[in-house]
Amino acid sequence: MFCLCFGAASHAQKPTASDQLVLSNVTVVDVRTGALHAEQTVVLEGNRIASVEPSKSAKHPRNAPIVNSRGLFLIPGLWDMHVHLVFGDWFPDARDISLPLFIANGVTGVRDMGSELDIVQAWRNEIAAGRLVGPRIYTSGPMLDGPRPRFPSSVAIATPEDAHRTVADLKRRGADFIKLQSLIPREAVFAIAEEARKQQIPFEGHVPDSVRASEMSETGMKSFEHLIGIFEGSSPNEDDFLKGDKTEGKFLATYDAARAAALAAILAKNQTWQCPTLVWERGGNLVDVSDFSKDTRVKYVPAAWKNKTWKRFTDEITQGYGTDDLDTRKQFIERELEVVQMLRKTGVPFLAGTDTPAGVHIFPGFSLHEELQRFVAAGFTPLDALQTATINPARFLGIEDQAGTVEKGKLGDLLLLSANPLEDIANTQKIAGVVVNGRYYSRAELDKMLSRVEIAADGPSSQGIK
Repeated sequence: MFCLCFGAASHAQKPTASDQLVLSNVTVVDVRTGALHAEQTVVLEGNRIASVEPSKSAKHPRNAPIVNSRGLFLIPGLWDMHVHLVFGDWFPDARDISLPLFIANGVTGVRDMGSELDIVQAWRNEIAAGRLVGPRIYTSGPMLDGPRPRFPSSVAIATPEDAHRTVADLKRRGADFIKLQSLIPREAVFAIAEEARKQQIPFEGHVPDSVRASEMSETGMKSFEHLIGIFEGSSPNEDDFLKGDKTEGKFLATYDAARAAALAAILAKNQTWQCPTLVWERGGNLVDVSDFSKDTRVKYVPAAWKNKTWKRFTDEITQGYGTDDLDTRKQFIERELEVVQMLRKTGVPFLAGTDTPAGVHIFPGFSLHEELQRFVAAGFTPLDALQTATINPARFLGIEDQAGTVEKGKLGDLLLLSANPLEDIANTQKIAGVVVNGRYYSRAELDKMLSRVEIAADGPSSQGIK
């Protein structure tokens, strides 16, 4: 079963100064309440927070490394709850691109929603052993899809027997949850749910095209991605949409607020988490009119990603627009924000996720900050938005006693900011330092990390040269 590889400091002897890190005179942001605790000293021992105390009374060894954090704000490390780490061979060199980009952007944990399980597990072991810099990883391994999967890192599911066998096999191999895609036949969907309950492993992902969102919520699906199923279930034409021929124009034309509210009530009752990937929802709808040529983040992206995989996705997306013109797509983006706010007010819980790098020009690490801004655009307060990438992921993963807040005993995954994120959520991008598993990276070290990624992105293998 899933292990964050938390590690534990030995209690056989008192920690030495070299095992400790002191963040002095920092303002700690309480992501539960929004309270700001000024002039605090946070002491880490190994990979854990040993104490959080007022600086006037805090005690620590005089020769312990001290980071003077006066004027800085301390928040928990961020989580991107929808990424793809190893997507077949579609994103080469992700080990040297995505992993450090997450850390350089303060993303210290990820939920991997479809990858090559053995490779990701090996990376996770290397990270835990300190041989590789990267975030904590929670992974599904390969995605479950219909008889003819559209993407790599997928398992074809045609029958209930396929479903039972595959879920049991993934549990045996150490997958942390089951990821569903869109094309799974209806009978097989419910077989996946049945076997997942038997194996005591969560199932998450797309609401399959053959099933209603209300049904998936009632059967225990833990999270929905991309708002799939929400607009279908908010329309009197839901039965027709189950048969196909869905467009955003039709979603807009048939949207029924009463049906949407009824579905929201079901999701809230069952606490079915939503990971709407708003930055990608906007990006996909505007990909034909977006120009990233002058975006400074492009230098961190290998040519093979830009010229092969992203081009392929772009072609497929634009062909899929059908009769939906640009104005219709822009209206749909705004309606999505309205629906997200309605769901939140109804009590549906939310997670921040980006779909990086599968989403075109969705950049590992960087785009998570954009996702938080999209939540604010949907009517969330900066605190609400911050929770979707901190305490909410901890609650979702069942590790709130280990992560999600800056408190004694929690993991040493922290983000130092030069401005208050509760005043402006864009301030999460003003990164002064990152602590990962107790290891501190200064701004200068993070900049060097980014420089190495830029070099890796320009390397021969990243150009598709063998």
